[in-house]
Amino acid sequence: MTAHPVRGVGIGLRVPHYRQLLEQRPALGWLEVHTENYLARSGWDWHVLQALRRDYPLSLHGVGLGLGSSQGFSENHLERVRQLADAIQPALVSEHLSWGALRERQLNDLLPLRLDNAALSLVAARVERVQAVLKRRILVENVSTYLRFAGDAMSEAEFLAALAHRTGCGILLDVNNLYVNQCNHGEDALTALDALSSLAPGTVGELHLGGHLVTDLAVIDHHGDRVAPPVWALYQAALARFGAVPTLVEWDTEVPALEVLLDEARKAEQLAAETLPAVFIDAPRTVPQAALPVAESADALAGLQRDFGAALADGTRLDDLAPQLKGDPARLGIYRGNLTSAWRRALANAYPVLRRQLGEAAFDALARAYGRAHPARDPDLNRFGAGLAGFLDDDSGDGARPWLPDLARLEWAVHEAWYAPDTPASADGGPPSVMAKLSPEEFEASRAILHPSLRLHASRWAVAAMWLAGLAGDADAEAPRALDEPGHALVLRPRWQVSVRELGAAEHAALARLAQGDSFGAAFDAAFDVLEDAGDPDAAPIAAWLDGWLKDGVVTGILR
Repeated sequence: MTAHPVRGVGIGLRVPHYRQLLEQRPALGWLEVHTENYLARSGWDWHVLQALRRDYPLSLHGVGLGLGSSQGFSENHLERVRQLADAIQPALVSEHLSWGALRERQLNDLLPLRLDNAALSLVAARVERVQAVLKRRILVENVSTYLRFAGDAMSEAEFLAALAHRTGCGILLDVNNLYVNQCNHGEDALTALDALSSLAPGTVGELHLGGHLVTDLAVIDHHGDRVAPPVWALYQAALARFGAVPTLVEWDTEVPALEVLLDEARKAEQLAAETLPAVFIDAPRTVPQAALPVAESADALAGLQRDFGAALADGTRLDDLAPQLKGDPARLGIYRGNLTSAWRRALANAYPVLRRQLGEAAFDALARAYGRAHPARDPDLNRFGAGLAGFLDDDSGDGARPWLPDLARLEWAVHEAWYAPDTPASADGGPPSVMAKLSPEEFEASRAILHPSLRLHASRWAVAAMWLAGLAGDADAEAPRALDEPGHALVLRPRWQVSVRELGAAEHAALARLAQGDSFGAAFDAAFDVLEDAGDPDAAPIAAWLDGWLKDGVVTGILR
């Protein structure tokens, strides 16, 4: 499918609006998706995106590349972004002028860059790398910041202009971010617009609008409110300078009804309608004549980011960083709060029943403790939390609830199943057709291809029953039977939704052997052994198991 060009005003695609967008297809210029939410390219999220891209142009907006990270830039993450871009062919791809990683951990935030030549050379090299891998021009967005650096040698607008000249990249100009930085640092937003006005037409390839939050400490770019009047005024000024550039209305926290976003989009459309369409031409790349910065400058940038990361992790380390900052050092607490909030959101998404069992306060404390002990290693926060069960094992423990680690293991299996690959359509008629051609001996020697989302769970406690009861949202929900009984479960996402089904020990043993690559004969022998050990010599209901595995999509193929 060829990418549709992006024109007019769009909104961000958010989960609460999936169903309404699918059913109503409201009039919209385009949709923006956060890159990291769709890297798995499977399941319900992927199905929705594939359906909507038939009617709406798409833009990929990333938060995980960390273009300005002196250390910790992830080539693996870039490759996943490339695969996603190749799959959906977005009209626009964008990232942020920020950093977010150290060598040993990901900080999963849009952290402020020191704006100097060392940073410019680093970001330019990264942008060129990304554009080479993606085989397309990207847009780089200005960001809201709460601190600036004493070593800044240029304004953010001057930095972006130089970056565009050096790499040929475009600029995603976030008008709300300009206003936030004007409030936080006294930087004149109109001066920033003027600094970008001299660039070739089309260099500013997109505009963003969003809401902000005014606090005593700073103005926070929280994307959780309507666009404020002064931001609308700046938007008009941007339109006057750059033309009717494609515009996005962002709303990421406390997401309202879709009608609210559509209303904001209509306001932007009305203002853009009074402006001539933007002119887009290919801007020639300007090769810089100046020598690269000396190595000491690059080392100083890396050292500054290490100091920043250390101060985030430990407030007592602020003394090393404070002399390098401009602005109230207390604002570092905003970034520290962003870090812990990211941990909490990621774990809450993966462990909803555990969260209800612990309660909000205890779960938040667990998220902070886990994040400090197991910092994120991946820009994709959907992978954060894989070690939580082990962390609970190593913790002093909850004597009244020793089953908590196993509940966490089950929830992570559900989380993994949600993002597991889809199963391609069978070319040979599927397992029933293949099995019909096999003799009993051939069937016993054959092996199963299992659905990639399949996860098996075994516990000393009936945590699967606990999890199923906890889906009702009741923190005090009780399992249907005594919790101290051993339990087994099958986790599967055959199409769009993950299901959890309790299993008997014998069926679990058979599936576990199939998952190890053993034959059907070996799997059923293992089931008989479990029944015999339990003093139940009756034959295992093999026919019923097979029928269920085929109907439910557990077995997706047969290897002879």
